[in-house]
Amino acid sequence: MAMTTLLIFLLDWISTNTHYDKSKFDAEIMQLNDREFETMACKGKCPVLAFYLEGKGIFTRKLDFNDVCNQSILLHEIIHVFQSTENSETNFAFRESEAYKIQNAFLIDISERFELIEQLSLKKCRSNQLKKNFFF
Repeated sequence: MAMTTLLIFLLDWISTNTHYDKSKFDAEIMQLNDREFETMACKGKCPVLAFYLEGKGIFTRKLDFNDVCNQSILLHEIIHVFQSTENSETNFAFRESEAYKIQNAFLIDISERFELIEQLSLKKCRSNQLKKNFFF
């Protein structure tokens, strides 16, 4: 899926299902190869798939964004962009909790909308990623 198409889809979903306004999204999304990504994210090998740096943008590994689980990872980081523009005083734990809650709601909604045999969830996505030996 083209990044522009995916971004429109995710921002529409966020605007429809949360209080965030898609017109206020203003961040660049950069896909990096594993070496560049891991150097930037962790200063070495790590299981992180994406992160948001305020003022710099969203950084992801080169993920297959046809995969709904990977789409949800990008959605999670987009939520962090909205959080940072809306209220930069909110603590980290609350931001993560809210982003995971919205990410999980997205996975459940997509599962129901496309009548997937097995309902997706964060737990299911992480389990599938481990099976793919994505983390090393």
